[in-house]
Amino acid sequence: MDLKTMIYIQSEAEFSRARSKGFWDIKRSQVTGNKPCLLSLHEVIKGSPSAATLNLGLQDVPLKNIVGSVGRAQDFTRRFMPRIDDERDKERWRIIYTLAVSGAGFPPVDVFQIGPVYFVQNGHHRVSVASYLGWPTLQAYVTALPSPLIGGADLARHPLQREGVH
Repeated sequence: MDLKTMIYIQSEAEFSRARSKGFWDIKRSQVTGNKPCLLSLHEVIKGSPSAATLNLGLQDVPLKNIVGSVGRAQDFTRRFMPRIDDERDKERWRIIYTLAVSGAGFPPVDVFQIGPVYFVQNGHHRVSVASYLGWPTLQAYVTALPSPLIGGADLARHPLQREGVH
């Protein structure tokens, strides 16, 4: 049996641990009153006037600053642990875990940046695995979304500030 196969077999138990962490994230949020899931980009920018985007290219993005999602906010906890146990998502997570642990690596994710925080457009499972493994950063193609809600005096009233993101 080769190393990659052994890691893939191990990934079943690792996914269960990540899913368990997600379960406890949800329980903790019920006690603290915080939202258990990721922020939705659409909710954050709702009502903001459209602005031009700026392609910032490939960057190392701090995982702690990835706080939201484009379209999958309910699928992961705020720490990017899996919230659902769908077979397709589980298999995807296991494959990404195997690539990460075996040293094969995986492609960068795609994120939108608003101020100091990021929202995943593509690569949710890659972020989840990197978070589970405790990586401090992840490579991402970054697109900046300037928003009048994020600038200047409006920052204190922005939902990201109320969520404790700085």
